Amino acid sequence: MNMISNSKRLSGFKHLLAWGLGGALMVSAGCGAGAEQPIEETATKQEEKSLAGWVQIWSDEFDGTSVNTSNWSYVTNVHVNNEQQQYTTSSQNVSVSNGTLKITARLQSNNGYPFTSGRLESAGKRQFGHTRIESRIKLPVGAGLWPAFWLLGHDINTVGWPACGELDIMENVGYSDWISGALHGPGYSGNTPINSRFYPNSSVANYHVYRTEFSPSDIKWYIDGVLVKTTLKSEVTRYGNWVYDKPFYIILNLAVGGSYPQGVNGATYPYPGVPQSTVDLIRNTPQTMEVDWVRVYQWQ
Repeated sequence: MNMISNSKRLSGFKHLLAWGLGGALMVSAGCGAGAEQPIEETATKQEEKSLAGWVQIWSDEFDGTSVNTSNWSYVTNVHVNNEQQQYTTSSQNVSVSNGTLKITARLQSNNGYPFTSGRLESAGKRQFGHTRIESRIKLPVGAGLWPAFWLLGHDINTVGWPACGELDIMENVGYSDWISGALHGPGYSGNTPINSRFYPNSSVANYHVYRTEFSPSDIKWYIDGVLVKTTLKSEVTRYGNWVYDKPFYIILNLAVGGSYPQGVNGATYPYPGVPQSTVDLIRNTPQTMEVDWVRVYQWQ
């Protein structure tokens, strides 16, 4: 399902406000009189069908002027995977305006790293188990840029990683035509065998809705309402323990460089996973991951 406008779509469930689809754009549905119907009506019907059986329990619509710290914490002390950014709390790297969250990577030396960027986590604030979690996001394109929308088990501080479990809903390493999803857990972490590339119907520089549904029996990935992968519990336990029967928290971040991008693009200079073309790109125009909303639903 492609959204036609940036208007907030209708949600009539508990804990949330209702948002309407704006505009009156028409499309042709065939020949002859009466063949036209409003795009927003079609989109709403598709969404109602998609949401049948689901109750919305939380969202952040990013309609304010700053990060809602009852939902998110800034994280600045993560340095993993040979990534080349220093996360900050600066509004130059993380900001909310005009209805979206913006996480921006800049060529800006900080703490010994050549780039700055942002990372938000809902740990200890918003944590969910056996739910549907989705976000409408548009991504920057440039080899080595590594935006992600993902989940970690809430018990990471006691059991560690990968025993806590990780569910990558969407990762991109700078290519316009594909994103990836993966599971990491005990026995299937790092270069995990449970991973796939997914191909949206248009560039990732456009908005797409990235979604996961995880239950006691399986994990599903969707793009724009289309199911792109199902992984059964039995497939996971071939490698190690199933660790997806507990609350997980949400992470939104934009990394630059590191082992995953380098493994795909092969760049070692001037930075691991970051070719000179991307350095020049960020120097000329800081690159932004833009998030329209994040929503969570529970099966009723």
